[in-house]
Amino acid sequence: MPVKQAKSGKFKLIQDLRDGTFAPLYIISGEETYLKEYYLKELKEKVVDETFRDFNLTEFDGKSLTPELLSEALDSYPAMAEKKLVVVTDFDLYKPPAIFADKLPELLSDLPDYICLVFFFDILEGKPDKRTKLYKLLNKAACFAEFDHLEERELTAWIERQFRALDRAISPDVCSYMIFLCGNSMTNLQGEIEKAAAHSTTGEIKKYNIDSVCSRVLEAVVFDLTDAITAGRFDRAVALIDDLIAQKNNEVMIFTVILRHIQRLYAAKLCESARRGERELLELLGTKSPYYAKQIQRAARRVSIGWLRNAASLCAETDAKLKGSAVDRQKQIELTLLALAADFGG
Repeated sequence: MPVKQAKSGKFKLIQDLRDGTFAPLYIISGEETYLKEYYLKELKEKVVDETFRDFNLTEFDGKSLTPELLSEALDSYPAMAEKKLVVVTDFDLYKPPAIFADKLPELLSDLPDYICLVFFFDILEGKPDKRTKLYKLLNKAACFAEFDHLEERELTAWIERQFRALDRAISPDVCSYMIFLCGNSMTNLQGEIEKAAAHSTTGEIKKYNIDSVCSRVLEAVVFDLTDAITAGRFDRAVALIDDLIAQKNNEVMIFTVILRHIQRLYAAKLCESARRGERELLELLGTKSPYYAKQIQRAARRVSIGWLRNAASLCAETDAKLKGSAVDRQKQIELTLLALAADFGG
């Protein structure tokens, strides 16, 4: 029976969990690991009776899956229950192994009523390839539940709830600061929330609690790095690079973030010169966070458009060198930062 697609597949999955009525096929993907894992856990708890879990829950690693294994799992009836849950993790639906070429469409187009089949994308991206014949079949039969990072408003509400559960309070402004500093991954934030809560002795989370114990994401460190350069503190900028490399961050990845940051500063400067509003700035920066956009805007005001133009050009050249030749990458990054500092000082 075709699945009626909701406005968003993730909301359909959530509604199904509330109602206790389940689609025959779910495809769970997206960049927010915390939510993906949470709703997969909910499916396991709601679909499968714990007493007969060993009989009614079958899980496969996509790499070792064969047509025979999947067919056998789908054909076998549930024990003492109405439903059986089959979970396949990281199987590339849109570029399956050749042995699945004919069998996969056959299996997925005629799932038994007692089966709830889940394709769960953990490491693989799982973006649907709408050009494939299989997608057309899946679009009729499957619920696509894609969990992306929450928008800042939703994430702020979640952070507040997490702190309340730990008998701590936090203001929306400090929540925004925490997201800026620690990133928007709920999995990562959960650990940082616990650290900040343990550090607080007043019952209210302040910025200094977060600064004291929380780990900064690469993007936040790059903010500090750029500020150090424009403040004439080249030694501080190099120390930050050293720390990032010591933390096993790849030099190319570090510089990619630096380049993107400079480009965003430049974009914010142009946006302000053209008297564009917040919506245009958010679109230009490719972010949904007003707090982040304001921080970029404030940082851009401290530098000239000429310096940003030269910096963007120099960083693009360095980025190409780092990706295309056998240079001493750390040395090349330091030389570029020195050039940026010298240009600003000049």
